[in-house]
Amino acid sequence: MINRIKHTIVALLILGSFSLASAAPPEVTRFTLNNGIKVVNLYVENSTDVAIFSYLPLGLVADGKAKTQWSHLIEHLTIRTTGPIDFKTSGAETMADNMRLDFIGNTDNWTQGLKRHAQWLSGLPFSAESLAEELPNALSEIDATEIRLATHKWAFAAWNQVFRHGETAISMRGDVQSAQLSELQEYRDLHLVQADRVLLCVIGGVKAETLQPVMEEQLGSINLTAKTLPPATTTSETAKDQVATWDINVTHYMETYAISSVANRDYPALYMASLLLRVACMQDAQLKELIGLVFCGVDLITPEQIYLYVSASLKRDTDIEKVKQRIGELINRLKQPANNAQVPMYAQALSMELGSPPDMTMVMRQKPVGMTETMMLANIGVQWGMLEYQYGDTFPHLAKAFANVSADDVADVVNRYLTEDKQMTLLLTPRASE
Repeated sequence: MINRIKHTIVALLILGSFSLASAAPPEVTRFTLNNGIKVVNLYVENSTDVAIFSYLPLGLVADGKAKTQWSHLIEHLTIRTTGPIDFKTSGAETMADNMRLDFIGNTDNWTQGLKRHAQWLSGLPFSAESLAEELPNALSEIDATEIRLATHKWAFAAWNQVFRHGETAISMRGDVQSAQLSELQEYRDLHLVQADRVLLCVIGGVKAETLQPVMEEQLGSINLTAKTLPPATTTSETAKDQVATWDINVTHYMETYAISSVANRDYPALYMASLLLRVACMQDAQLKELIGLVFCGVDLITPEQIYLYVSASLKRDTDIEKVKQRIGELINRLKQPANNAQVPMYAQALSMELGSPPDMTMVMRQKPVGMTETMMLANIGVQWGMLEYQYGDTFPHLAKAFANVSADDVADVVNRYLTEDKQMTLLLTPRASE
């Protein structure tokens, strides 16, 4: 999956690997259509590529009770409403807190791409044929991640069922296999396209003054209603430490901490703490012996709360207590400013990334072997669109906020937020075959 800002420093290296004739950052223009759809356009001079992304609010940590990864299956069905998927031009992905629909084209066919997005957002009916074909495709993604111990995406969905809905036997496969076509379509109609929660990001060789009237014509008539996401259904306070089973053949561990909103002054330091923790976990020799993959971030965003998380898949026969202990030791290190010497470097890198898209000259020099210009342009658009979608009106102010984060700030928020009394843990174990 293409990840969110939690991978910022790594993303900087990736985004700096892109070749275009232009020698300046893309020109960023923001506008809102008459029906409330928000648009950010990244104009790249002399580029013949155009990529268009829709960001929508339905994601894996907002699914309803016993509807594990319904949002993911709806993603597959939504892009099928315009016919069989041409993977050269169309794609989609469901993240923890949003869904993204993609069109990859050029300056000759970008209006066709806008038309396709308009159709996806207009609620065209699902078909039984599409469900029959796309359900196995959605399930096959689980199979692929089991082999690589890359089960973080599904752990988000399971975490939602445990902590927001009180479930302890999670059916990652079973919930979508039992879903009826009419139920899925109703779920889509209720939750996918919501007022003030739709953003399109366009990147490539189309100027804003050309783009805006065409977008108004093709997407401005889509009806956005005041919809809501499925509410949490737990009726009593959920225990902080949970053990659950799931129909995935991997043991997975998560710990989460409720944190402040993006607008709060603590948020930049909390984000920085998650980045330092991620780097520490990925580089730690002791953890590498125990786990498959590990991620940390602040993009576990439910309708009610934002969480900082650590998510790790475990190797077979790993002692979970050793994993917990080591993660705890790495967190405790951040409580001392002297251990946060990387903060100034990361703070400046984050500030630069959020200040503007990457300079094309720098990108050109670092293009990876095997990556096309089109792929790299699309990656830049995906990353920038995600930032715009997650941070909304606060986005233009974050660059300065990140630049001012200090080692002391990080230690302060870790001491206040990442405490034992605020920690929530989840251990997911494979369910025995019935």
